[in-house]
Amino acid sequence: MFQSVAILALFSAVFYCVAMVAMKSWAELPNLGVGLIIGAALLTAGAFEVFALRQEKLGLIYIGILGAEVLILGTVSWIYFNETYTTRELAGMGLVLIGTAIAWT
Repeated sequence: MFQSVAILALFSAVFYCVAMVAMKSWAELPNLGVGLIIGAALLTAGAFEVFALRQEKLGLIYIGILGAEVLILGTVSWIYFNETYTTRELAGMGLVLIGTAIAWT
């Protein structure tokens, strides 16, 4: 059961990240296509989250999605948007990841 819940949480995180990247793109160039991507990604992410919540505690699903988002969005924003992070910001991301690992083990 753990593997299926983790996969559902990961898929949810991926679609939340798609929505977040589309939101950043929307800020630069709003258009209907980007708006539809945002809406579809949020609905899909929510659906995966609901399925995961049927099998696991709310807090664990939340922290699992958050931890995955930190990894995915941190990497995407660094590569795609050319954003950089301070040592303090990286430490904060690391703490989220450590907390996720502790909660899920």
